[in-house]
Amino acid sequence: MADSWDETQGNLYAKCVLARMEYHKCGSHPEHEFLLFFFRHWIDGCSTQAVVSADRAMQRQGCSFKQSSELVCPSSSDTNAYDSVSIYGSPRNAAPQLQVRYTPYSKLCSFDFPTSSAPSALQVSTVLSLVHRQAPAYQLYENQCYWFSSTVWGSLKELFPSDQDSECGNHHARGRYRGVALGSPTKDIEAVCAVYQSEWQKMLGMLEQVKSHHEAKEAKNQHKLRMEFEVEMEQVQQAKDAEIEQQKAEIEQVCQAKDAEMEQQKAEIEQLRARLAALEG
Repeated sequence: MADSWDETQGNLYAKCVLARMEYHKCGSHPEHEFLLFFFRHWIDGCSTQAVVSADRAMQRQGCSFKQSSELVCPSSSDTNAYDSVSIYGSPRNAAPQLQVRYTPYSKLCSFDFPTSSAPSALQVSTVLSLVHRQAPAYQLYENQCYWFSSTVWGSLKELFPSDQDSECGNHHARGRYRGVALGSPTKDIEAVCAVYQSEWQKMLGMLEQVKSHHEAKEAKNQHKLRMEFEVEMEQVQQAKDAEIEQQKAEIEQVCQAKDAEMEQQKAEIEQLRARLAALEG
């Protein structure tokens, strides 16, 4: 995301601000849990929102992705974790897509970020990356979708606090499979928060490098365009100078022709005068 760049607005992900996040749980087996993010951004000068989902799934080699809370076998320590982020567009456009992907599901909690401390999409992506690094491998009883959603939720609340409390309709249903709690992510949240600032500084460094690269590229393009313009103008000027010289030559030819004509007329007049003088004599 850091290498994304718009020529007029820079990194757009740094300008998309997280207004709200929601914690959701699927109602049917396997009671999958996921997060929804509502990002504010601008289109043609108007503020709007984009909905993004984040969750953890599992994948065995040669098999399709499965929701990570599905308790299919007692040992899945060798399964890769698949942490995904999906963009759905506006809340109106997102609703039917979410129904297809997660139906049935219900909202357990929501958290609104104040404008003064709301993270950008780039900062949220940094947190998601750090959470993934805490447990890149899926573990059935410790690092499944419950752990992922809870860790991301807790890390964002800790790093970007609000004076307002979370709105929780069923807080105690989080991180549970059929009512059984599957561990606590407290230590992982602390670990993510401990390294966030250094990781964010790296991200800012990457942004600056990308900015410098594009500015250098733009400066090079501008120099090239300026040189091309100067060459074109030089060619135009040369063409104008050649046209002027040609016009001068044509005018000179006309003047010479007129001078020659006048000289001829003068010679004819002198001849006539000479004849008249001879006749009179």
